[in-house]
Amino acid sequence: MNKKVTILLIFVCIFIVSGKIQAKTKDTIGKQLFKNFNLGWDVNSNHDYRWSNFHIGTAYGRKFESDSKAAWQIGADLNWSKYTLFSDGIYSLGTNNNILRTRSLSFPLIASYDISKTFFHGLKVYTGPTYEMIFSSTLNRNDYSKIRFGQFGWTVGTKIRFLAIFSARLAYNYYPTPLFNNGNLNRSNVSFSFGF
Repeated sequence: MNKKVTILLIFVCIFIVSGKIQAKTKDTIGKQLFKNFNLGWDVNSNHDYRWSNFHIGTAYGRKFESDSKAAWQIGADLNWSKYTLFSDGIYSLGTNNNILRTRSLSFPLIASYDISKTFFHGLKVYTGPTYEMIFSSTLNRNDYSKIRFGQFGWTVGTKIRFLAIFSARLAYNYYPTPLFNNGNLNRSNVSFSFGF
């Protein structure tokens, strides 16, 4: 029950803050959220485990007044992750491969800089921290609680805009916070996403 209340409080805070931002700007929140809507796929595989993550999300951002090429953005992504823990790897939990699944909300805060920008295409680089809140996890379809439900990470990436309305992102993400309570499994991955 506490996880559901926490998630609800986060969404209420985002709604209140976004309403105050909207009152001070000429861009509507809806326009920003639509413009920054994205779907993504993250992958990482090594000899110990394989991780795949599908996410759907959006973001709100503004340009810095001191430099119109620089901007900040805060996002919210809903994630579905699957970890295959190999039986002969260091994260093995038995004699067979195990499947760990998590669902989470992540909140990336990024700073970006436009390298080139026209109406039809653009290129920007970005970096920043991410907080991920895992609200459910299962191991081989049974509830599993031996993970850290709060994760911090860092992202470095690039965004390419093309055909005026579409964009693709390629990024590297690193999570120094281990996934398991015992201090194991620091995640890193390359991610690709497509959006407007």
